Amino acid sequence: MTQLVIGAGLLGRSLVAYLLEQGETVRVLDVVPYTGSGVEAVVGDIRNLDDLARACDSVDTVYHTASMVNQGLGEIPVMYDVNVSGTQNVIAACQQAGVSRLIYTSSIDVVFDGTPIANGDESLPYPRRHLDYYGTTKSIAEQAVLKASDPHGLQTVSLRTAGIYGPYDRHRFPVILKNACDGIFTRLGDGQAKFGHVYVKNVAYAHWLAAQHLQKPESPLGGQVYFITDHPPSNFFDFFPPFLEAANLPVNVQAIPLWLAQGLANVNELVYRLLPGDKRANRQLTRYVVAATCRDFWFSHERARRDFGYSPIVSEEEAFQQTLDWIIHEWLPVNC
Repeated sequence: MTQLVIGAGLLGRSLVAYLLEQGETVRVLDVVPYTGSGVEAVVGDIRNLDDLARACDSVDTVYHTASMVNQGLGEIPVMYDVNVSGTQNVIAACQQAGVSRLIYTSSIDVVFDGTPIANGDESLPYPRRHLDYYGTTKSIAEQAVLKASDPHGLQTVSLRTAGIYGPYDRHRFPVILKNACDGIFTRLGDGQAKFGHVYVKNVAYAHWLAAQHLQKPESPLGGQVYFITDHPPSNFFDFFPPFLEAANLPVNVQAIPLWLAQGLANVNELVYRLLPGDKRANRQLTRYVVAATCRDFWFSHERARRDFGYSPIVSEEEAFQQTLDWIIHEWLPVNC
């Protein structure tokens, strides 16, 4: 039967390509027409139940990858509408259409409140308060997905991904690359903290593999969460320079010590709260940014390996080269 991919961003595109490689019949729901070949494109918004009803018709498995990502300050109403209300709509549409499986793309942010996490696993609780509103909305949405799992109806699983990277990245690499084009690369902290990045095709594979195992009668996946990582973690700011050097982007490193970064983040958040709403600016340096990059923030995918056989299918070297090729041949000529 048809497999529905909701969202055609970095992960959605890779997931569509992987599903086609497996011979699946694929439909894509996105707010703009999907331009890839071999799929049925449906234009719609997850905030609209009618759009979701059309997309879920005669579908067996739904991969919900769409979300609004923004680690800025404040509680952005549209983020709640997309990440929470939109996910609730996806669940309702799946139930009404008789969809068998819902694979939800979650985030490591759902368990992060700034406390260091090294080799974290699924026993970690949801924090009482997140440092960013994105983490809050993803946490609420994930819990709705898990609560909806029914062994006699719609079965659900949530995959908490580390920092996804790869070709057609819209969030992570573009910021680094734009600064590098201006000869700037900013580092925070002392370089000791580790962060987990994960290559997009490995995440796509994990989604497909989870769906295959979720349909088995003895599957333990229903209503469960799994962290998805791939290669060993490294310092967040050590991850990018090899790409910049290979792309011939010499940069002037600006190092900001942790104490100063924390102080600036606190001031930014204080100023944001004191200013009237119409004068607030989206300040990039926040307590979340400092904590996520200057404290250990990485996880193990051991449970995913044990329960549904996940291990990365793209090596670290292959992931580097494929990402570099995209940077050199597609991103730089247009943006730098």
